[in-house]
Amino acid sequence: MEQSDELRDLTLRFYEAAATGDLPFFERHVSRQQGAVFVGTDPNEWWEGLEAFVEAMRAQSEALEGEMQIVAGRLQAYQEGSIGWVIDRDASFRLPDGTGIPFRNTVVFRREDGEWKLVHEHASIGVRNEEMFGEDVTA
Repeated sequence: MEQSDELRDLTLRFYEAAATGDLPFFERHVSRQQGAVFVGTDPNEWWEGLEAFVEAMRAQSEALEGEMQIVAGRLQAYQEGSIGWVIDRDASFRLPDGTGIPFRNTVVFRREDGEWKLVHEHASIGVRNEEMFGEDVTA
């Protein structure tokens, strides 16, 4: 595997598109293949397929009225052949008042017809083990 500036930059563009509601960007860069799944930070955020994902981005953009930014953390991007992935351990949602909400993000891309297409994304807000289990169970 090798590092990929191209996928790093594409992920930054995805962050911008999510913040601005750039639906044509999603329609171009999200896979139309069966099996594309997108998981958000809320337990109800599970979208299968391009149409469901674009609709979710439209609804969130309207609800937030462009009032939230996504700030990248330390993006690490890799590719091997027609598959690529990006991990962002310390990204954050920035609210209009400047509050940052840290989250983790993983995206998986697949080269389709000469272009990278998003096939999977999983964003999560980390919760300490003590909060979940009542004790530190980290190995």
